[in-house]
Amino acid sequence: MSLPWIESLPWIEKYRPTTMQDVILSETNYRLFHNIINFNYVPNILVYGPPGTGKTTTIINLINEYQKKNNCCSKELVIHLNASDDRGIDVIRNQIQQFVKSKPLFLKGTKFVILDEVDYMTKNAQQALRHLIQEYNTNVRFFLICNYISKIDSNLQTEFLKIKMNNLPESKIIDFLQNIVLSEKLTISIEKLEQIQKNYNSDVRSMINFIQTKQNDLDVQIITNEIWKDFFRTHHDNIIEKINNISSTYNIDKKSVIKTFLNYMIVQEPQCITTDFLTFVEMIIHSNVKTVYIINYFIENISKYIIN
Repeated sequence: MSLPWIESLPWIEKYRPTTMQDVILSETNYRLFHNIINFNYVPNILVYGPPGTGKTTTIINLINEYQKKNNCCSKELVIHLNASDDRGIDVIRNQIQQFVKSKPLFLKGTKFVILDEVDYMTKNAQQALRHLIQEYNTNVRFFLICNYISKIDSNLQTEFLKIKMNNLPESKIIDFLQNIVLSEKLTISIEKLEQIQKNYNSDVRSMINFIQTKQNDLDVQIITNEIWKDFFRTHHDNIIEKINNISSTYNIDKKSVIKTFLNYMIVQEPQCITTDFLTFVEMIIHSNVKTVYIINYFIENISKYIIN
């Protein structure tokens, strides 16, 4: 019997993996993370890659399995912060430093600091974080999670094992989605799931959201790189029309059209990639404003970064 509060959860939470075995990983990363558990040694880790590829889920499950193995399961030994909420040096001086210095009653074991969206942190905050890591390197481990490693201070990077999360195995993604389909008693064929996967590449979060939103009404067409290449060549005055056409033809919301196009540029048009461009991408990806404002901001600025 399903509990009502579970049934009301967004599917990305309802079906979030709760063991390392269930996390979708490339073969290399699978071996790497399981060796960390098997050898019982956790280094400081910097995980980076596109949104929706399981970075945070992987780290949370890694910590859980390490704690279980060492019989020290306690949330008091873990702090999880989103750096985009408080990007300055105060988050280092106050929350993190206070956590690593404190001594929990009746608890022994390694402390873990998880910093999500750390590419939002200021340079001064990143430098302060590096000093803190060097000072508390005995019984504290740090996990940094970001989309763009180029935004992370090079000196801070040297303190970490860097792991890229990208290009997840298609077969594992399909298996994961099929389990959701079976659990929710949906009638979606493997072919449809494969089309969804092709549209979203390794962004599993977007795939799950798409399936939950559309469920049995899945009219999926595959967006190929030719579509994005054509978008890339579109004249500035026709961009809004192009966004509307892709959105209606491929059944994707307009914000996702913009995000996917930007990901295409990062992968397929490297001549356009600059620090300013990545900042522009971050502003769009992490923005919580209305879609109409994102579209306007995109149209006003994208021509600066398109270099043919």
